[in-house]
Amino acid sequence: MYKILGADGREYGPASLEQVKQWIAEGRINSLTRLQVAGSPDWKPAAEVPEVNGLLIPPAFTGRTPGPEPPVTPGPGISVRRPRQGLAITSFVLGVAAFALCLGIFTGIPAMICGQIARKRARRAPAEFGGAGLAMAGQVLGYLSVAYMLLIAILLLPSFGRAPSRSQTAQCTSHMKQIGLALRVWGVDHEGQFPFNVSTNAGGTKELCETGYDGFDKHATVHLAVISKELGNPAVLLCPADRSKRPARDFEHLEPGNVSYLLRTGPEVTDTNLAEILLKCPLHGTVLHCDGNVELKRPGRRLRL
Repeated sequence: MYKILGADGREYGPASLEQVKQWIAEGRINSLTRLQVAGSPDWKPAAEVPEVNGLLIPPAFTGRTPGPEPPVTPGPGISVRRPRQGLAITSFVLGVAAFALCLGIFTGIPAMICGQIARKRARRAPAEFGGAGLAMAGQVLGYLSVAYMLLIAILLLPSFGRAPSRSQTAQCTSHMKQIGLALRVWGVDHEGQFPFNVSTNAGGTKELCETGYDGFDKHATVHLAVISKELGNPAVLLCPADRSKRPARDFEHLEPGNVSYLLRTGPEVTDTNLAEILLKCPLHGTVLHCDGNVELKRPGRRLRL
């Protein structure tokens, strides 16, 4: 028994040797027609199949020149096997779903994989596998959907990154205002003076002031511990964005590792010199003035919060 690959790319058969002989006589099979002998996986030209080669009629007798053979018309009992397109159709459906429904990687990547496999099969065995066009369409739609989702992600990532930063900046501003308010409340009972301008004999920290090279006091924790009753919670002394420090358990155990903000001290830093800087956040660059206003300083502009 034999299978014949027609000029239309379809398989015909199985056919007996008699049927093959009849097709040769009708000019439907020539020496170039590809045949597959039952039990063999190989396709060979008819001229290379010994029992068929002996039946071939030379072109001089038929008046025909060798060339692509005409389609074989299946006779009674002869089945036609159509190329399989299941994987190509799957790729196309997944690609349409990914592109139309914005499913992105969920169906776009499978569409690309199925399309690639289907196209390779169609190239290697066109008689057995078809749908190369559908597979190509599925691949393209899959690529487009994944690329679209990646583009959206790239555009949205900066906004996602800014959201926590803005929230932390707002919390930091709130902390600084609470500290400034606590200092002014403490001053109500001390003739309007901040702790670092009041002698230790009167409950202040004036004698403990020591300005660093950056203009801020080296012992901010000492000055801030005095206003513990006004602050209430030592966590207020931490900027929400500061991951290098931890809140103190209580004010009695307050250490430099529990304070984020820089404190300015000196006789000029009073609640009457409203423009003087009182606190600064080293992470956000925000400053608290003696009048209680927080200013966010950025290159080229200032923003009061």
